[in-house]
This record gives sequence, C-alpha cells and structure tokens, in this order.
Amino acid sequence: MNTRFLETLVVLSRVGSFRETAQVLNATQAAISQRIASLEDELGVDLVERSSRRLELTAAGEQVVRQAQRILELERALLASTRPEAPPAGRVRIGVIESVVRTWLSPLVQQLARQHPQIDLDITVDTARNLQEQLRQHKLDVMVQNDPYAPAVGTLDHRVTPLCEFPLHWIARPELLRRHGRLTLDDLESVPLLTFSRTSSPQAHVRALFADRRVEPRVCNFPSVESIIQLVRDGYGIAAIPPVFVREWLHSGELEQRAGPALPAMTVTAISAADASPAVRAAQQLTAEVVRAYCAQQGAPWVRSLAEPFDDQQMLSPG
Repeated sequence: MNTRFLETLVVLSRVGSFRETAQVLNATQAAISQRIASLEDELGVDLVERSSRRLELTAAGEQVVRQAQRILELERALLASTRPEAPPAGRVRIGVIESVVRTWLSPLVQQLARQHPQIDLDITVDTARNLQEQLRQHKLDVMVQNDPYAPAVGTLDHRVTPLCEFPLHWIARPELLRRHGRLTLDDLESVPLLTFSRTSSPQAHVRALFADRRVEPRVCNFPSVESIIQLVRDGYGIAAIPPVFVREWLHSGELEQRAGPALPAMTVTAISAADASPAVRAAQQLTAEVVRAYCAQQGAPWVRSLAEPFDDQQMLSPG
C-alpha cells in the first residue's frame, strides 16, 4: 500500500476539499482524485461521499483515516530511527539478578532516563538460570547475571560486557561464630548455610566445599537477597554473600565477616545479541559506565570493576 495515498486521505479529511488538498500537497486536483480512487480500489470500499455537495468521508473512510494516521506516525518514527544522528529510541528489555537490584539498578534506571529519554525500559528480576532461558527465547534484549552462558562462549553471536566482581565471604552474627580464628568446615557443618538459589554458581561452590565430607551440610537456598540478609541478621545461620550487601551492619557490629574456606567471586556480565538495536547497545554501554561509577564509589575490597570503556565494534566472548 502506498503511504502517499494514505497521507492524501488524511490531508483531505482535515482540509475538506480536493482543491485545498492539492495545494497542501503541491499536486494537481486530478492527481489527488486519482490517489483517492486508487486507494478505494485497493481497499474495496468507498472512502468519500461523492453524492453530497459538501465533501464528507464515509464511515469506512473515517475508520481508514484513523488507521492511516497511526501508519504514517510509525513510518515517521521508522525513518527517524535510521538516521545516523537519531538518538537511541525504543523498548529495551533488561533482565537482572537480584544482586543488581541490591546494588546499582537504581542509578542505572535514573541515568537511562536522563541520557536516553526515548528508550522505554522494561526491567525483569529473576534468577540467572531463568534469565538465560528468557534471553534464548528472545524475551530479553540484555541479560545481567553471574553464571556462565554457553551460547556466548567461543562465538561472535553475542556482545558480552564484563561489569564487576563481588567477593563472597562468610557473614554471621558474632555470637554464631567462633571467637577467634578462621572458620573451618567443621564450623560450617554445625549451622545452616545461607546462599543464593539452588541453580546458582555460588550455591554450587558452597556445596563443592563439602564434596569429600561425610556430613551433608545444611545449605539453604534463596533467590531473594533480602531473605538471606534478614535471616542472617536474625541469627539463623552463616551467609555466603558479598559483604557489600550488608555493609552497614558490618560497620555497626551487628554482623561480622570471618575468614574461612575460600569461595570464588561473583563475576557479573551484561550479554546481548551482537546484532542488537542501537537502543540496546546504548543501554548496555551505559550499564558499564554506571557500574564503573558504582565500583569507584564503593571501593575495594567491596566490589571490583571489570567494565572497560565500551567499544561498539567489540564482540567479547568469556572464557
């Protein structure tokens, strides 16, 4: 369908005559009449009431005008989005783990609103495994999480941006810990161990510490960071989490960080398709900038930045 014919009908509905429509569109009156007739032939309905002395649209014509206005608006938006100078625009679906909510999601949302107001942000919070499945099904544009993502390894199909590294340590109320010295596996076997969801890497690392032990540890898994924090503050068990999550209670003495069996750090990355839209690339770039600023504000040893200045041509693959 020729959108120029749709534009002609919309203008005709506004000015109310073929003669004035021709003047507005810088065309002859005969050309305007021909466009309307061609549109009527294509749609199979009369759009203009020709029996009346005054130009009026038929009911079908009024309906077509409403639809034509939407089509023309979409056409203008599409043309604008393809111009090199056009700002990033459109819907961007970002999936994040709850650790991001606890740390730098709020600054990211605020910065995106300020720097890219034409981006329509849609946030999903879920476990790493669920986010990976949603990215595979193209239900997310960007995934921010901490587990290996096999489809992005050794290929150029994904844009992978390392963001930050959260160290994992043992955290508990002081009365639940030994008075002095490092925690041992014997110590950890005697209390519930609180960590992330059953499918997460941190949970697997905690369980791996006890692979050769006779006693099965009491590992309690929670997809909710807030649940872990509340339980450890209530004295229920020892948590294996990033200390930055409970920084205020460590400073106040309510909680204590204790050395013990080493756990790998949580490495957080942002992953999107290599052929993602400019809006998605802009959101991923700004995510890296926000994380760099967050890490600088928190400082070592709370969190370490992995985000390098974003290269739009760079396609990174972990591993």
